[in-house]
Amino acid sequence: MTSSPSPAPRAPRRDDPRMHTVEMAAVHLEDVIDSETLGSGPARARLTWWQTALLVAAGGALGGFLRFTLSVLSPTVTTPTLVELPWATFGVNLLGCLALGGLNGALEVRAGRSWMQPLLGTGLCGGFTTFSAVVLEGSAMIGADFPLLALSYGAATVVLCLGGLILGLVLGRRLAEPRGTDPRGTDVRDAEPRDADGEGRA
Repeated sequence: MTSSPSPAPRAPRRDDPRMHTVEMAAVHLEDVIDSETLGSGPARARLTWWQTALLVAAGGALGGFLRFTLSVLSPTVTTPTLVELPWATFGVNLLGCLALGGLNGALEVRAGRSWMQPLLGTGLCGGFTTFSAVVLEGSAMIGADFPLLALSYGAATVVLCLGGLILGLVLGRRLAEPRGTDPRGTDVRDAEPRDADGEGRA
């Protein structure tokens, strides 16, 4: 009685030629970088409602004081026959939108402290800028029979402040990105082109 020959040992699944496809060749453990993995660091403590309220109040007080200071340094004359363009209000709104965009752009790329957004964003930038003053000054222009000036002032405020916000977002993201890295976080100087097998080219 002859025994049947034992089956040949099967090759590991990773060595199976049928697995050597373009899609599988692109998946290598070497391509996994530290920035693409979830960190297990300690969780940051969240602010309580009263801490957030105090931060917003402190930032708003500082922003309002800075806006008042600029309005004193650059006053606007408004009479029934003469209306000057309120450059102080226009300037604080433009600078505030630029700063708010830069803050949010930086926080999108690199996580900041929990107090930054309520203190610097909602508080400081929110207290520094003012939309109610734009409406009041525009109404004064219309009351003094300068409707075209009021319309131009309002339109310029909306368009330029929106542009300042977008510019701030772009600059904030650029400045917050780590130096010498590509968008995936790998060091550009250490990056090597890889062939289909995942090995670096000589």
